[in-house]
Amino acid sequence: MPAAHSNTMPSRIAIVGAGPVGLSLALQLRRLGAAVEIDLFDAQPDAAAALADPRVLALSEGSRQLLAATGAWPQQDATSITRIHISQLAPGLAALPRVLLQARDSDLPALGYTLRYGQLLAALQAAARRAGITVQYGRAVQVEGDADGAHLVDEPGRRYGLAVLAEGGAFHTQAPRALRRDYAQEALVGRVRCDRPHGGLAVERFTAGGPVALLPLGADYALVWCAPPAEAAAIAHLDQARQKAALQALLPAVCGRVAELQIAGSYPLGLNAELRTRRGRVVQLGNAAQTLHPVAGQGLNLGLRDAATLAQWLAAPCVAASLGAAGDAWLRGYDSKRLPDRIALLGLTDLLARGFTWQAPGASLARAAALAALAGLPPLRSHLQNRMVFGWRR
Repeated sequence: MPAAHSNTMPSRIAIVGAGPVGLSLALQLRRLGAAVEIDLFDAQPDAAAALADPRVLALSEGSRQLLAATGAWPQQDATSITRIHISQLAPGLAALPRVLLQARDSDLPALGYTLRYGQLLAALQAAARRAGITVQYGRAVQVEGDADGAHLVDEPGRRYGLAVLAEGGAFHTQAPRALRRDYAQEALVGRVRCDRPHGGLAVERFTAGGPVALLPLGADYALVWCAPPAEAAAIAHLDQARQKAALQALLPAVCGRVAELQIAGSYPLGLNAELRTRRGRVVQLGNAAQTLHPVAGQGLNLGLRDAATLAQWLAAPCVAASLGAAGDAWLRGYDSKRLPDRIALLGLTDLLARGFTWQAPGASLARAAALAALAGLPPLRSHLQNRMVFGWRR
């Protein structure tokens, strides 16, 4: 081995990003007893900096199981989703089919859960402290990979057998992304209270402007209201009474009447993803690998499954030899294993985000027929439900 690589440690990895995906990977490695040393970096100044993040997360039952296995599931903060009502708004159709997914049909305690980003992060940080995992905060590091490993750009002599980018996409590779799409939609987010208790019900309503989702959160709903940018801006400038009326006109009757509505902000929607998450000895996870449309709430769930699979591969008994002598082949195997799940979710969310906005003749009728088939075929509905909960390769 050349002298410049003499301090490479095949059993040492760098994780860039101590958010939910990066911390989950580190905790999974500890739980599985992986024979690797971990250097975990984060650009935030300290552990408390991100805890006030008000974003609402949607996590599947599969993700809950992954997090609970590492002692990082904040049960007291989570609201269960036991039913999901799916329908489209199509005034021209006399009958509007709807699909109802139910946890009890798959013998699950819930299909998913909602909680705030800061609540999940606090649970992960506490679990990491118990596991003896140290985060080097205030380190906005960048990594580069080569044939023999990876290194920090600002410390070329600090070498690793593998580097993992899990910091929200802040350090993407310079290569063009394989999949890019501007959905020409904005997501208005906020809080809704209806006059009918949600009872664990989540609602996904497809409209011509984009999907509208209500996710149970405490006694209220978290709102994700997708619309074309001009329409979203107009909605944001309405008074509250008119905002409530506009939202009410889009929702199915199962929600009841909108009693309170608070819109907190908005953000643009697009697809930005890699088909392959590995470049040499650098692997991208979570938002560093893909950002998806929020329809169906699959983004973080996909990242957590990526992290769990990578941890399993790193915990294999031959990991040190594999990373040292045949790292590229080993990592290609990991990438191939994750590809079906990733492609399925990228394709499904893209289809849902765009397919229900198509206004071609007969499009509404075709969508209604697809929903009717899903509602009327329990095996198909069960298969889709289980794939959304556990992924396309369980």
